[in-house]
Amino acid sequence: MPVLLSLFLFAGCALAQNPLVLKAARLFDGKAGALVSPGLVVVVAGKITGVGTTAQIPRDAQVIDLGDATLLPGFLDAHTHLTLPYSDDWKGATFDGLRKPVSEQTLDAAENARKTLMAGFTTVRDVGSHDYIDVGLRNAIRDGKIEGPRMLVAVHAIGSTGGHCDDDSGFRAGIFASVPCQILPSKEFYDYEDKYC
Repeated sequence: MPVLLSLFLFAGCALAQNPLVLKAARLFDGKAGALVSPGLVVVVAGKITGVGTTAQIPRDAQVIDLGDATLLPGFLDAHTHLTLPYSDDWKGATFDGLRKPVSEQTLDAAENARKTLMAGFTTVRDVGSHDYIDVGLRNAIRDGKIEGPRMLVAVHAIGSTGGHCDDDSGFRAGIFASVPCQILPSKEFYDYEDKYC
């Protein structure tokens, strides 16, 4: 059974100085809906410049022969929450999340993004977050600061109070505020003055 390799594995190839050619026994052509042989992908200056049997191989290219493998395009996930960790224990995860500061949640989200990319997803649509973690994550990935898929972000999720995507998990707003009101920054920086005080 042939090994399936997604092109995402070679994101590090973007850093290569010379052109790079990935060669495999087969390549799935998503436009034609067929396997082509041999599978060739040419990467020049971090961009894919040629795919398939007719791809022109630059003279100074480094060729990586993957043998009896099939190259696939990256996958797209249209409903993700990279900033919200998954757990089989929803109740425990909810309470753990209430105790984590935004900075720690952001680090967790960066790890989720890396794992998502390594699973073969090169683009995701993140359909709801909080504290603009998704925006920062998207920007850090775009700027090459962290590894992750291209992100299309919704910023705020839509849901009912106490329902799916309720930032306060159905609890009274501010009940879990970790910062006393008297030391909260001014309203221009943090709009929790009215919410928590």
